[in-house]
Amino acid sequence: MITYKSHSKIIIFCPPKKVTGGPEALHQLSDRLYKIGVENVFMHYIPKRKNAKAINYSVYKTKETDSVEDHPDTILIIPESMTFLIKKYPLSQKVIWWLSVDFYKILMEYRIRKQSFFTKLFYKQADKEYYFEDLPNVFQWAQSYRSSVYLKKHGIPDNQIDYVCDYINPSFTENKNVIKKDLNNKKVLYNPKKGKEEISQLIKNSPELNWVPIQNMNAQQIKDLMSKSLLYVDFGENPGRDKMLRESVSQDCCIISGRNGSSAYYEDLMIPDEYKFDFSESQIPEIISKIKEVLENYSEHIPQFLTYKNVVLNEENVFENKLKEIFRKDNYGK
Repeated sequence: MITYKSHSKIIIFCPPKKVTGGPEALHQLSDRLYKIGVENVFMHYIPKRKNAKAINYSVYKTKETDSVEDHPDTILIIPESMTFLIKKYPLSQKVIWWLSVDFYKILMEYRIRKQSFFTKLFYKQADKEYYFEDLPNVFQWAQSYRSSVYLKKHGIPDNQIDYVCDYINPSFTENKNVIKKDLNNKKVLYNPKKGKEEISQLIKNSPELNWVPIQNMNAQQIKDLMSKSLLYVDFGENPGRDKMLRESVSQDCCIISGRNGSSAYYEDLMIPDEYKFDFSESQIPEIISKIKEVLENYSEHIPQFLTYKNVVLNEENVFENKLKEIFRKDNYGK
């Protein structure tokens, strides 16, 4: 358990200028800690950059710091992409937030591989990396059920894992009015950065469908597009609970997905199995047939996504309550 004291300094490590799900979650953490009355919360961007906070995150309250004091009362929030920092601050309390489990091994191996010959003369990066050792003052947060499974497979006991999931951008939940759909709008939405090979094959085999990529848009523009559309298709890797899947269901889009990463787990993507596919060339006709079925009979299918939508809409409250539990006042020291 984190030992939080009223004078504790909380430092959230984050890559600069990135506009993706992980960095947004880290900014949401800062904002929500301030809202529940936790003070001394700071963003620490690595590598250091001017104007490191992306403009998209201006809705989240943050303060920045350039320094990190290694002290037992300091609490460091470290995304899994930066686990090389764990051993750098032996005295501090460290929380690894597993936002995207696949990045852990990929980036760790990249850091080791990119070392120059001269650097290796002084130290080996491999010795600086975190390998799930039983280290003092290291705590685990799982953003998804899949993350918790990953941690348990690497020897982390269940009682040492806290489930801390972020939430979708507030712009998606601001308007509580009933979403009215144009049933003649047959656009098939997708994220062109995810599942590129699978999506390209689906597009190639369905020229009669109107595939629309979600790109170069801010949160409000994405919301407007989703609120007018009937279907979102996703065959990405989904190393964590994907933001765009959650955004789409918040706007009453039906979903057809693969079974990669967190999408394989009902706990992370709470939609019936009939809308999830193990992608293969032989499955393409069946997937396209399902897409057409949903577009033609949207009103019959959308009730199947209500459970998932309700969970997504409640994530902000769950997130806040979890932070209150972790940083609870009866855990304050003097």
